[in-house]
Amino acid sequence: MKKIKSFLIISIMLGASAVAMSSCKDAPGPMDDPQPTVNFTMVENGNFENGLAGWQVAGDESAAILATDGCDGEGALKLTGTATVSRSLSGIPDGIYSLIFYYKNEGGQPDCYIEANGRKTSPAVSSSSWAKGFVHGVKVEGGKCEIRIVSTTDDGKFCEWDGLRLSLTDKDYFIIKGGDISELNYVEANGGKYYQNGNVGDCLEILKANGMNLVRLRLYNDPGKYTYDGVALPEGVQDEADILALARRAKAAGMQILLTFHYSDTWTNGGVQFIPHAWEGQTAEQMAVSLHDFTYAFMEKMKAQGTSPEYVSLGNETQAGMLYPLGGPLDGNDPDYRTRCQNIALFYNAGYNAVKESNPESRVIIHLAGAGDESNYTWYFGLMKSYNVSYDIIGSSYYPYWTENTAKQACDFAQTVTEQFDKDLIFMETGYAWSKTIDDGITDGQLNHNGPYKDMSKLGQKNFMLELINEIKKVPNLRVLGFVYWDPIFIPAGSAGWALGQKNIVSNSALFDFSGNALEVLDAFKNNN
Repeated sequence: MKKIKSFLIISIMLGASAVAMSSCKDAPGPMDDPQPTVNFTMVENGNFENGLAGWQVAGDESAAILATDGCDGEGALKLTGTATVSRSLSGIPDGIYSLIFYYKNEGGQPDCYIEANGRKTSPAVSSSSWAKGFVHGVKVEGGKCEIRIVSTTDDGKFCEWDGLRLSLTDKDYFIIKGGDISELNYVEANGGKYYQNGNVGDCLEILKANGMNLVRLRLYNDPGKYTYDGVALPEGVQDEADILALARRAKAAGMQILLTFHYSDTWTNGGVQFIPHAWEGQTAEQMAVSLHDFTYAFMEKMKAQGTSPEYVSLGNETQAGMLYPLGGPLDGNDPDYRTRCQNIALFYNAGYNAVKESNPESRVIIHLAGAGDESNYTWYFGLMKSYNVSYDIIGSSYYPYWTENTAKQACDFAQTVTEQFDKDLIFMETGYAWSKTIDDGITDGQLNHNGPYKDMSKLGQKNFMLELINEIKKVPNLRVLGFVYWDPIFIPAGSAGWALGQKNIVSNSALFDFSGNALEVLDAFKNNN
């Protein structure tokens, strides 16, 4: 094997002629790295100008082809079958790096990813032009780094690689790949079963094995006993006992928890924020006490069973407020606007204090819908600042269906608001329909199109998630922590629907098919971290 060399170039302004990437000028996005001035280590022969010198090939050696349409020079590595191409680097200064690479990817393979010391990225589809990708949080200890490029396919689909280098960031990063499992017990009680490769299994174990690392749990105050706008939730579902049981299952599976307090007995969003039955008739000050005590008491129950949540959302899609009419809807033309602003600040701070009193390490989220609506986020979080509201993270719902935004547009928006308010952001909800209708073949799903994305198929769902993950990793300073998929587990099961007597209208966008079989979209979860 050729002796491996590595060299450190300190404080190079990327985009200078020292790094020849002119063939990649058609790559989407700017050519500079997330930080304008960085230290980086070139991966020797990471541009494959010397063929496969220094690289080892395992599997089908004929699948590793030297292409001549390179990005960094003429050479590039093209994988068209099942093979792993790897090399070991040494002499690298210890620290945390991002592996930067350029790629072309036809898509459709079970596996197509690049890995460095256990951190990996599966690139989005870009079959005709070079695109730029990142593997973040690569920890180098003892000067060593193992790089692996992996392809698994039996139909000749290609992925191509070039221009590898390590950028010293000293910032750890492990992307949140979450899913809302709040109705899992409900589905299972109605006969729902989950399968991987034809074998029945525990839903959470299947998701964990495929890379999901966080679950979202939604808590209602007293669901099922009262009707709101003619709708009632099933009793015993998403109440305290149910959510505590799901939290135990999630922790047993080794997953983090994001807990959402709806502060209602029924569904809440920007249009409806019904006060819990038990809090009706209270003043804003009394309701703030009730909210604090309810939040603290449940956080203590979570702590007592060893499941304190890593993240807590105060309300769900509260872009116009919560606990209407005391805390919204917020309207600048309303004569009670200032009073409602004061009330919602009172409610948020009561919830924040309760969370921190129970578990100071839990990070508190304020969650709005409409990722991409920069003006609304600027107004709302500006309001939070002016009323001295405490929170840690901006939460944002991003659906191509409702926003008509691409993943890049959503992440460009995320970059803007994280920089403006100096807060991290989580995409609290996202989803992609792989069928227009639910399992009856007649009824449209809640998501019956995908906005700017026209491929309504199971592969289209996977490609969207690959695109979203890669766009998240491109956001400078790593301020987008990750995403939570909406109702990934809500498969058809008996009479289970979004409310009593209602159909399940989200089965067409789940991560399992109508029969409970795990879909190929989970490859995107598994091959990114």
